[in-house]
Amino acid sequence: MSSRNHRLTLAFVLIAALATIGCGTSEETAEMPPPEVPTDLMPVKLDRGILADADRPQEEVAQDEDRKAIDVYEFLGVEPGMTVADVWPGGGYNTHLLSRLMGDEGTVYAVMGFYGGGQYSTIDALNERIVNNGLSNVQVVQNIPDVPAGSLDVAIAVRNYHDAERQTTVTQLLGAMKSGGIVGIIEVATPHEGWHEDSHRLNEQTVIDEFTAGGFELAGSSDILRNPDDDHTTSGFEEGRYKMDRYVLKFRKP
Repeated sequence: MSSRNHRLTLAFVLIAALATIGCGTSEETAEMPPPEVPTDLMPVKLDRGILADADRPQEEVAQDEDRKAIDVYEFLGVEPGMTVADVWPGGGYNTHLLSRLMGDEGTVYAVMGFYGGGQYSTIDALNERIVNNGLSNVQVVQNIPDVPAGSLDVAIAVRNYHDAERQTTVTQLLGAMKSGGIVGIIEVATPHEGWHEDSHRLNEQTVIDEFTAGGFELAGSSDILRNPDDDHTTSGFEEGRYKMDRYVLKFRKP
């Protein structure tokens, strides 16, 4: 046997021995317990029972299947006791759910400012909802800078970022978030670059570029709300608003 073949033979023997030591027998392998996942890395499963809250309007309950709010919150890392923001909350669909989820130890900021300093006409209805339904952990504020700087664990903007002064909004959100805080953006998908006026849709890559240029890191995206049957032509002002092809982006403040 040549010296080269002899070395190869010894190498194969050594590899086989190491494999036997590392893997053990099939019976030993079968008995080995699965590796433990650190608790702080496991996603928190939120209480879906809040969807049955009797105080919620029936028209909102009817939207739950398509909006998948709890799935979105879990993807963004929302946990009870956090300080979160519902940015431009409209009638309060997410404000109500987040209030119930955060509990007595958490805080929800409903940020009403809109269109460069204007205000949603729903503020009176939202304030009434807060009082009537005991959403005592909700604080209504006018603009993002009214939220204490560096206080937010998670901020969520659902289908409204496109109407904001976007560069200013990114800067303001960066200031409001804790280090490691998450901003979730939900918008309706379009194959057109940038903002497409006819379909009232904002391109996903445009949002990514704006947030990363503004100091955030892209922490993930989700297909939770995707709809491959959407032809990307409708504007969303008509029936089927909550069945449109939507993307969910997760940005982290470093």
